[in-house]
Amino acid sequence: MHRNMNQLPQTNESGESQLSRYDTLVKLVKNEALIEAEPSLAFLNPSIADTVGGSIYYGTGLTTPREISVGLPFDVLGMVLIAEKLRRGGGFDNIYHHIADTHAKTNEWIDPEAVDTQAARVVETLDIVKTNLGLDGFYPILSSSFDSTPEYREIYESFAESAENEYVRLEMTDMEWYRRNHGVNLKLGWIIQAKETELGFDERRFDREYLRFKGPAMSFIYTKPGRTFDLSRPKVSPYIKTKDESRLLLNPFEKVKEIMDSAVETSGDKHLGGARKHLESIVRLYESLYGNLGKIPVEDKLQAIMDKVFGADVRDE
Repeated sequence: MHRNMNQLPQTNESGESQLSRYDTLVKLVKNEALIEAEPSLAFLNPSIADTVGGSIYYGTGLTTPREISVGLPFDVLGMVLIAEKLRRGGGFDNIYHHIADTHAKTNEWIDPEAVDTQAARVVETLDIVKTNLGLDGFYPILSSSFDSTPEYREIYESFAESAENEYVRLEMTDMEWYRRNHGVNLKLGWIIQAKETELGFDERRFDREYLRFKGPAMSFIYTKPGRTFDLSRPKVSPYIKTKDESRLLLNPFEKVKEIMDSAVETSGDKHLGGARKHLESIVRLYESLYGNLGKIPVEDKLQAIMDKVFGADVRDE
């Protein structure tokens, strides 16, 4: 692919080589264990090198097709911190954490009040994360705060020629709303695996259709899925916790070592390698942003991160 002069390495006042925004993002994608590099590079448009500022957003849900999430998994911190690392490295202005409360209420079996309760818990937790990790440019936003406006409907109708279903059109509408209203030019998503299959679909389907309508208005980067300690269902959403899943929650009262020891007793340590490796990757990401936690077991590092996120004052309430 042709690269224009804005994408070539520049030099700063000291004469040192300085990577373009695009090359910086490529480097971050290739070196971050929580990112699926190959599909991310395929959806990272080189034209982003010609832009300045802008923001990052990613969408999160509150339900599966059968039940409401019972808590916010620890894995979601991986998405939060990847977005922050990309924001710092790529020179973006803000991060918008989209919470799809309206979509959750479209389920026929749903209790709307239960959705509102869980949405409020998520916002409260994310506000604590924002404060204690110093994420000044981080903003949780409920979809219900804007998706009934005339502007949103107008954007939705602009995708009327799409052959995709309503869900995909709503996903594209969200992207365009964030682009117009918050200058978003990079969307972070998650995928279950790097290789696409014909069974089901992931965020690449939404993103590819959006690009068909809007061209290179946005780039996309994909994280790896969340992990559980359940051998029957190891890879899952990073932001939804079902009641029967064994995994760490982003919770001030979570006792990391007890939960991980219990998982080992149930399934055996050798079977939990994927989940442990995933958690270690979150630890390394945290340390790359906030400093090394020292030579202590990963369980203790995870507990230290949990303690930093919530602070002793929350745990003592």
